[in-house]
Amino acid sequence: MKRTFVLFLIMMLLCTGIAAAEDTQLRGYIKGQGYKFVQFGTYPYDRKGNVEPVLWRVLELQDERMLLLSEYVIDMQQVIFESDKKIIEDHSYRRITDYVESDLYLWMNTVALDTLLGDSVMRNALIEEPGGGKFFIMTDEQFMNPAYGFPPAKMGEHPARTASPTPYAKSRGVYEHSNGKSPYWVNFVKHETDYKLQIVGYDGHMSMGAYTRTNIGLRPSVRLDMSMLEVVSGAGTRKDPFILEYTGAADTVDVSGEEVE
Repeated sequence: MKRTFVLFLIMMLLCTGIAAAEDTQLRGYIKGQGYKFVQFGTYPYDRKGNVEPVLWRVLELQDERMLLLSEYVIDMQQVIFESDKKIIEDHSYRRITDYVESDLYLWMNTVALDTLLGDSVMRNALIEEPGGGKFFIMTDEQFMNPAYGFPPAKMGEHPARTASPTPYAKSRGVYEHSNGKSPYWVNFVKHETDYKLQIVGYDGHMSMGAYTRTNIGLRPSVRLDMSMLEVVSGAGTRKDPFILEYTGAADTVDVSGEEVE
């Protein structure tokens, strides 16, 4: 009986070790096991604007295409850039039918993308997201996808969708609730005659916000071609995220994201 019990313990330890080893692999979200985390690019983090590596959670890894979502709300920007208080109060600013027509879309894929990666060869690994660009905000459908760890309902409190702001985001004016969470933009235009884009609120519910709001944050995403990247270190945890290294053929890249011979 004692020998049988010892063998049982050995088998349990071996199985635990195998499971632990498997959980160190890069993967997407798995219900009951949660997320893996990676570092990719740098962005202003503290109130002085000093940059640090950006922490991302891995939502999906399929056919060597990896979808990442920033763990934190990292910045603030209007959807339609407008500072005239009269125009803002009258809601007489420009209307859009789709996110790609917004000032935010252009800013994300130029200024913000340059801030994230500069002229790094990592830009070669970025995959264009339809309707979003290479540095984008996710859609309402993506934020309601259980396969990514999110609830399918818009209304109600949903902690899985909540995110905390970085000190830099707070210095930029992002609203922070008493629970330590902030709202952020979602890629969904309410109506072409309206003036609102969808947001995820501080408690994870989804509502709408006027294009010119200056206290709604950015929780961006990128999609990466993993055939050009490899994990060189890290355990994939929030405290010890995977570190990626570029292994693609091109060794330089221009600011448009096109490979340079």
